[in-house]
Amino acid sequence: MDPNKEKVGIEMKDGVPVSLSFDDVYFSKEGGWEESRYVFVEGNQIPSRLSANETEVVSIGELGFGTGLNLFVTLDLWLGAENPTSLEYFSLEGFPLPKETLLALNFSFPDKPLWTETLLKSYEEQFQKWEMNPSEKEWKTDFLHPKAKAMFHVHLYFGDVSECLNEFPTIDFWYLDGFSPSKNPKMWSEDTLSKLRSHSKTGTRFATFTAAGFIRRNLEGLGFMVQKQKGFGKKREMLTGILR
Repeated sequence: MDPNKEKVGIEMKDGVPVSLSFDDVYFSKEGGWEESRYVFVEGNQIPSRLSANETEVVSIGELGFGTGLNLFVTLDLWLGAENPTSLEYFSLEGFPLPKETLLALNFSFPDKPLWTETLLKSYEEQFQKWEMNPSEKEWKTDFLHPKAKAMFHVHLYFGDVSECLNEFPTIDFWYLDGFSPSKNPKMWSEDTLSKLRSHSKTGTRFATFTAAGFIRRNLEGLGFMVQKQKGFGKKREMLTGILR
């Protein structure tokens, strides 16, 4: 096993997994699905992109896979679209969660399309391979659209953010969803954001729940035009932006 891999401590509070390492929740049981859609999907203006009769494959990059909530929120939108383009979804996770913790998502949002036994088995098999061999870090799965000839390809990389980002292609939309900057500074470091910039192009968008001033300034310094928007629910502000 890779000696650099760390086990993440987890406890359950009211059916929601909490990271003991980062002292933060993975999602909110009350409004978590709606928050994910509001911040990351709508914050990036993805619905309009899917309805624009695009022919090119759209790529989404996520920093912080967690329980997979953002993946499934995006997949739900894509499956409900009439004639969407194909999507490539790239994510990373330095502290992969066990099956029992992932299933908390299903219990919290029972009416949504989430983890199936087949998906969980595939995820667990790759997780175990990675634990034995750090080069086996990519979990891949695919979804076929029920009406269109479009595919939703998922690429999840297990490991350190600085290494996993090297595997990403050029990204159209970024979901910046690590734990809060004060609790997980490496995910929001200048080095991480610089790598993110190197995998972006003119017109690449990002959205994030945080409105921290140093995150805004660092992204602006990398060429992103950043703006504050109203946050979800009781959260006052969030950040979105585009690379000019």
